[in-house]
Amino acid sequence: MSGRWWLCALLWSALSGLARAEDVPSVDGGVEQAASAPPVEARPVTEAAPAKPAPAVDATLPAEESPALQTVVTGSRTQERLRETPVATEVITRAEIIASGARDASELLSTRPGLVVQQGFAGAGLSVQGLAPEYVLVLVDGERVTGKVDGNIDLSRLSLEDIEQVEIVKGPSSVLYGSDAVAGVVNFITRRAQRTLGADLRAAYGTLHRLDLDATGETRGDAWGLRMSAGLQRRSAYDLDASDLGTTGSTLNGYDLSARGDWHGAGAMSLEGTASYSHRIQRGVDLGGAGAVFDRASRDNSFASRLSPSWRLGETTTLRADVSYGHFDRRYLRDQRNASALDTVEDTRDQQARVGAQVDARPGAGHALVAGTEYLGEWLRSDRLDGGSGRRGRGSVYAQDSWTLAQAPGLVLVPGGRLDVDSRFGLAATPRVALKVDPLSWLTVRGSYGWGYRAPSFQDLLIDFENPSVGYTVRGNPDLKPERSRSFSVNVEARPTGDTVLWAGAFQHALRDMIAASLLSEGDFLRYSYVNIARARVRGGELGVRQSLPGRVQVELGYTLTDGTDQELDRALEGQARHRLTAQATWRHRAWGLEAHVRGALTGERPFYPDTNGDGVADSYRASPTVSLDARVAWLMPAGGLQLFVVGSNLTGAGNPKDLPIPPRTLQAGVSTRF
Repeated sequence: MSGRWWLCALLWSALSGLARAEDVPSVDGGVEQAASAPPVEARPVTEAAPAKPAPAVDATLPAEESPALQTVVTGSRTQERLRETPVATEVITRAEIIASGARDASELLSTRPGLVVQQGFAGAGLSVQGLAPEYVLVLVDGERVTGKVDGNIDLSRLSLEDIEQVEIVKGPSSVLYGSDAVAGVVNFITRRAQRTLGADLRAAYGTLHRLDLDATGETRGDAWGLRMSAGLQRRSAYDLDASDLGTTGSTLNGYDLSARGDWHGAGAMSLEGTASYSHRIQRGVDLGGAGAVFDRASRDNSFASRLSPSWRLGETTTLRADVSYGHFDRRYLRDQRNASALDTVEDTRDQQARVGAQVDARPGAGHALVAGTEYLGEWLRSDRLDGGSGRRGRGSVYAQDSWTLAQAPGLVLVPGGRLDVDSRFGLAATPRVALKVDPLSWLTVRGSYGWGYRAPSFQDLLIDFENPSVGYTVRGNPDLKPERSRSFSVNVEARPTGDTVLWAGAFQHALRDMIAASLLSEGDFLRYSYVNIARARVRGGELGVRQSLPGRVQVELGYTLTDGTDQELDRALEGQARHRLTAQATWRHRAWGLEAHVRGALTGERPFYPDTNGDGVADSYRASPTVSLDARVAWLMPAGGLQLFVVGSNLTGAGNPKDLPIPPRTLQAGVSTRF
């Protein structure tokens, strides 16, 4: 027990220290920094329907849950078994999250088939099936994550200490979720309280002075449960090009807090609620034109809350209401060294609120119906917007029916449709039809065809920005139309033995009215705006196998082919690799308390089209193939209940400051325990 109390003392000391010494960005006289605060970092979380508590999962040596028993919600916005869902859904379980050693969502998803994490100015964005991050909807407990920067949700903001599972639906999902769900949906589902009284603690430290501290506590009664968590992250800056003063990656200093509660009354009513808050400060050094050097600092605060009461209206009917609110505010500054002419301070506040109601019903004759309505309000205040602010509302109605046509071959037809009415651009209809069939007991075939759309962002519509250090201006276009897509996919999953899973799939997305930057005129500055001109087609396929081997070893191999074309410019989509291989392997020896996990990816050449000299003509090149490799080894000590672990990230040292600005090779050692 002494080891556990030592870990508690370490966590308390670190959290107390952070509360006493906080970094505050300031542009007057440079960037202030508390003397006792070392360099830094932070990270995040989902669920769309109430579910019964799952069996407790040991945080030290997690047990796998049978895929036949796993419950998912994302593909239909209601609970269903993973094997039975008509819409292909991938699940990353709590056991897999722990075994991977990933410390945030970007690390967890970086080696998944069909997914690519893109690092850049806006953080770590997620590309799905060759489409950019702005076409991927990121949810936490079924609610949209607030705080897009340059069209991206930064996945490194999403820490994993309180995530139960991650659900991934590839392909058009606007039928249920509306705008942005063109390429797919990724849903992070938070953990529920499982034990009468319990706690988990974790501490790790390593290269780049990286410190991660996590603590969770929970309690459960007969009709209620409450779980709370806190995390602290710190990391130094890193630089992939030592020949200049600039830094590739910023320092990071952050913490996050979250809570989730549920209550089940004696009658037909139940209640569920979540709340989370995160705070991050990042610092770096930028290089501008004519040799200017800038100290960069940003402070991000985000808050999200959700309240979901539900009522059983009968044996086969449930009504659920959702009320949610989220906000994200950022202060971003650039302080020019030895001068003040180009100093800038920008404040951004992004808010959204949603009110919705959904009915889940089984009216009989093999039907499972989901129907709902919702209203989403969005508000953005930013120094970069014309007029300083933008607002809009979007009302929606949607319905989807899972109709079992035949039990014997497991034939299920899923028609659905959604209608959105946006205060800025009017109507958007997004139908979809999906089909599932089990021709054999070990074979499942799924297919879908659907429409999707992406509403123009406030940046697309209203941005009014000038960058004198580089020499360009950007002006938004309030007359933009939403982007539209037509997509289909086919997936085949085979389970010839209990130890083998094979899968294959094909997909295609056709996009029109794509929003692209257009050079309007040239003068002292390059002047850009946004127009609906581009068309693109992205198609490809996936192959994979998951195999259990003797000696408690499980391996998974995946291959993704992506053929994306900008049809207006007749060239491959920027930054997209045509070929990608992914692999992971896990070994466990419970008698010895040992486990090891290795995962990696081989990414082929990627085309880029930068305008390096500002003449409006692309200077294209192809980035070389890259190999990434991550590993984690853990040992559960027989006495004291402590688990020791070592995590290695980017062990191959991939990355460069030009087109792959990922952190360099790092090692981290730590300890975790459960009370």
